[in-house]
Amino acid sequence: MKKLSLLSSTLAIPCLLMSGAMFAVEQNTEQNTEQNTEQNTEQYAGIHKQLSIMSDIIKSSVKDKSSRQSSKINSIQSTYLRGQGVVFTISSAASDRQWGHYNFNFSMPELPEMPVAPIAPEVNQDFHEKYDIDVNKTVTQALESAAVGYERVVEVFESNRDKTRELREEQRELAYNLRDIEREKRDVNYQLSRASDERKVELKQELSKLAEQEKKLQANQRKVTQLTNEVVAKQQAEQAQRSKERSQYYQQLAVTLTETLCLYGNGLKALPKNEHVSLILQSAGAKSAGRYKDSILVFSKEDIADCSADKMTAERLMNKGQAYQF
Repeated sequence: MKKLSLLSSTLAIPCLLMSGAMFAVEQNTEQNTEQNTEQNTEQYAGIHKQLSIMSDIIKSSVKDKSSRQSSKINSIQSTYLRGQGVVFTISSAASDRQWGHYNFNFSMPELPEMPVAPIAPEVNQDFHEKYDIDVNKTVTQALESAAVGYERVVEVFESNRDKTRELREEQRELAYNLRDIEREKRDVNYQLSRASDERKVELKQELSKLAEQEKKLQANQRKVTQLTNEVVAKQQAEQAQRSKERSQYYQQLAVTLTETLCLYGNGLKALPKNEHVSLILQSAGAKSAGRYKDSILVFSKEDIADCSADKMTAERLMNKGQAYQF
């Protein structure tokens, strides 16, 4: 019995030692976790405060003095990604252009070819029962309609509203009128082949009038085509200019933001040295799949600190940063 008691006591001592060691490890782990949590909380609070200050600095300092319009920051959202760095998401507009609301998706449709009046189908043998058609009345109505249409085209061209749509409608209307005249000419020719000599003289006069009216309609058609070409060329030039201005605006904004980081980036003291500062310019990139991509700039804190200390220029900082669109 004494041997069993001695053995039990001998085994209990290592167990107590192990338990004590494990308890000590757990205590140290809990203390380290609490310390790390407190440090992280303080660090996050510092980063959050500095992000708020930096956002205000960006809003107040970003001015595009190289062009007639000044840059405008509509909104800035910021966040911190642990192990990566801080991210500023920026929505911008120009003060004299509603860049955020302007529809840059506008594109000019291709200019359609002017339709050629088709040859009317052969009439049936019962057509002679319809000799009472008033050719002059029909042609006059067609010409009057075309004249009104042409005047409307000029008005639309001068007012600069819905040009392409209106001009296309006028092109179609003129084409319809020309087809009407072509059908009338075929009707008269059909009658001519079966008419008496006295009636033939009258029908030939009608054909002559039809030919004259047709020439006038064709002249109007050429004018409408010329106007359409001018409108399309003007709209395409305006669209190209807006796209160019848009691209230049966001390029200058990226430069200005980089200069701001050079001047004030050392204010992000709570950001770890091995992390980054990212700028997301919303809808500042190229158009793709019906939308404008975001333009993204990524700088290391180390490079920003060097720029703030005049160890490198803002241009050098921009060249060292990562730039891409997404």
